[in-house]
Amino acid sequence: MKLPEQLPTDPNEIERLYQEYAQGVEDFDDAEFQRIMDARLAVWGVDPRQMTADQIFGAMSESMNSMLMNLYAAKDEAPDDEAVRQVDEIIRMAEGLREHINVAMRDAGAHDDVDAPTDSVARDDSSGNDDSEV
Repeated sequence: MKLPEQLPTDPNEIERLYQEYAQGVEDFDDAEFQRIMDARLAVWGVDPRQMTADQIFGAMSESMNSMLMNLYAAKDEAPDDEAVRQVDEIIRMAEGLREHINVAMRDAGAHDDVDAPTDSVARDDSSGNDDSEV
């Protein structure tokens, strides 16, 4: 997928375009991906070349939350018990990584508001997982 020369400045439109591009793996291009990532940061009011530690940690947290939401969706769509087990293991590792990131943020003195996820990934599903302490 080739991105338009002029990327949108509307946050919802840039996010839609990002999701569309990120899922078009067969046409993935690092330079185009970097361009859309920079555009996403810009609509959030972040200059990727002048990011503060809080902004970097916030972006990492947002990325982890997005990844976990996608993993939960993949688990819901898993075709069999083995696939569910594999996705559960990946979710467990991702949650552990998110906790390491949160510890690093606290250790680095990042502001407390960075710890709060911007997307809710708390979930209480039929598997008994309760991630409400996110």
